[in-house]
Amino acid sequence: MATVTLTLEEYEALKDMALGNSPMIQMEPEVVALPKKKKKVSKYSREFGRQLKMLVKKHPRTKITQLMSQAHRNTRRSLK
Repeated sequence: MATVTLTLEEYEALKDMALGNSPMIQMEPEVVALPKKKKKVSKYSREFGRQLKMLVKKHPRTKITQLMSQAHRNTRRSLK
């Protein structure tokens, strides 16, 4: 059996290949993330936001759940 001598660089490369750290193995294509398109805000949603802001301004200490219910009612009235 013959003995094989490796240089330090060859030994490091062989070790990296065995562990899966080789740059040849990890050549994955770079993925560029495209910016997400924003969804169009619906007419109802815009009006609901306006109604809610007005109610919060008028009644700042009232629970938000009650104000949201009132804003929902006001929005339906204004859009009909």
